[in-house]
Amino acid sequence: MNLKLYEQQEAMDTTTDENLNALTNVPNQEGNPAPQQPTYHYDYIGYLTISKLGLKQGFVSPNSRYNNVDYNIAIAEGSTFPDKEKGNFILMGHSGYGYNSYFASLHRLEIGDKATVTYKNKKYTYQLVKIDMQDKTGKVAIFRDFDKTCLTLITCTYEDEFHQSIYIFEKV
Repeated sequence: MNLKLYEQQEAMDTTTDENLNALTNVPNQEGNPAPQQPTYHYDYIGYLTISKLGLKQGFVSPNSRYNNVDYNIAIAEGSTFPDKEKGNFILMGHSGYGYNSYFASLHRLEIGDKATVTYKNKKYTYQLVKIDMQDKTGKVAIFRDFDKTCLTLITCTYEDEFHQSIYIFEKV
């Protein structure tokens, strides 16, 4: 999947127009086990944890061939890492029912829920402040506060073939 991201201030000023080579194992919604994941060896450089969803999934270096939603959650090209103040760490993942559908339960998140990113042996905690839904057009506009350090999660919208959901978290 190729996705073009636009990061924008709340006032909707376009500040970034970067071409991203977007790449988009949890039980399915009926509680049935997820299909078995093929065995691969990944050198994870960090982890995304969302306790409310029982999600803990690693991510690899942006330069790795496994930085791809077909294998993992993927770091978007042009994303900043969690240790950059006022940056935006952007992760993408599949939703649905496959073994690689790590973001299948994101639709259960509510404003105020927390996520943690572990990177370079340090934990960064974020709180969900906004959920946007946009048409699937190959482009995503990210509306965030540039005075905050953010985590953005992008996936297909639950039970909707025509939209993508964008979850904006701010560091607490």
